[in-house]
Amino acid sequence: MSRRKGQLHLTLSVQGTGYHPGSWRHPDVSNVKLHEPAYYYSLAQTAERGKFDMLLLDQTSIGEHLRAAGREPGLLLEPFTLLGALASVTKHIGLGAPVSTSVIEPFAVARQLAALDHLSDGRTAWLASAVDLYEPKRRLGGPPELSLAQRNERKQEFIEVAARLWDSWEDDAVIIDRVEGRYIDSDKVHLIHHTGQHFKVRGPLSIPRPPQGHPVRIGISTAWDNRNGNGLDTPELVISSRPLLETAADFYQKLQKRRAVNGYSAAGVKVLTTLSPIIGATEAEARHKAAELQELADPKTGIAIISDLLNLDLTGYSLDGPLPAIPGLLEAVKASGIEAATLRELSSQIVKLTGAKVFVGTPEQLTDWMEDWYQAYGSDGFHLQLPLLPGGLDEFVTQVIPVLQRRGLFRTEYTGTTLRDHLGLEAPVGVRISKEG
Repeated sequence: MSRRKGQLHLTLSVQGTGYHPGSWRHPDVSNVKLHEPAYYYSLAQTAERGKFDMLLLDQTSIGEHLRAAGREPGLLLEPFTLLGALASVTKHIGLGAPVSTSVIEPFAVARQLAALDHLSDGRTAWLASAVDLYEPKRRLGGPPELSLAQRNERKQEFIEVAARLWDSWEDDAVIIDRVEGRYIDSDKVHLIHHTGQHFKVRGPLSIPRPPQGHPVRIGISTAWDNRNGNGLDTPELVISSRPLLETAADFYQKLQKRRAVNGYSAAGVKVLTTLSPIIGATEAEARHKAAELQELADPKTGIAIISDLLNLDLTGYSLDGPLPAIPGLLEAVKASGIEAATLRELSSQIVKLTGAKVFVGTPEQLTDWMEDWYQAYGSDGFHLQLPLLPGGLDEFVTQVIPVLQRRGLFRTEYTGTTLRDHLGLEAPVGVRISKEG
């Protein structure tokens, strides 16, 4: 096989003090306060020093059982506000966050994202999520709880409305004509007149078209994704959690074929695989670090995670007794391939970061693995979900990035200004909309 041309992409996902459930108990993060902006400023600037493509604020919803267990809640600050602050302390790195399309109105989100894209000079991305990130039992106002089918329908319509709103301004609508006294050419700002099942939006947007045309849209695909491909053709950055190269390469190939059938170019999407590395100067040191993290995970946290995932309350059962004969539990354990006879054993398996590829080894070994994966078209790069922050990011930037750069696998400097430049994605062509809609 001929060597693949180009360089891989790297993005960073930020959730609390890391993706291992015991990370917040680690002595290295004892002074971290997740409601203080300086922590996020430092992470963004370190990732930018490493020439990462993008930082994504992971606003995963915390379920009732997990919250009751007392685990730190991930992202305490409102993501759009934090993105604006991060834009002011960085110059190159892309900035993204999820949006709960089940709760917020598309006009408000389109306006916020357009403003952030202008504030960051074209570095914004968003992940449209049908999950109600704001927890219906805790939030006030907004639409009622929707079924899964309704949430997915609302999400697709939301994406369509946001795109039409960004396109409601033509790129050269701002003219600043002092002689004629016109700041805007009103003939180049259009109503959209959208009337759908979930939204009725007249438009136009109240801010000019974003520098990127549209902020980059992120999509999620997991190893257990059973969909027929709907919704995977339009995201420009797809994050995949397939820990085996064979299945990842198969997904990559099928995605590109499906895009070609639907008229999309292969260059219009980048696929990144989730990666949770734990590195050490030696394999033994890396394994020791992994074991230390594992010991910090409270078994009750694992049980709370399982309870929220399965919508079952397992918190009152003995950790060392046999698995409770609760409808749905034994079937879920069997389907997952996890071998566990007690809740303690089940909890131990759950907190091992099973949602991503976990790599334990030296920087050179990790680089070998990443290069093999990239060359085999398992993905176009990696979406890091580091088990421990900020230390894991510092180690990756100082120990892994230089090895990638020496091998020509990753940039040594940013060569563009926008997130689309970093990812090699073209800006969407604006769609003109008549005054009559």
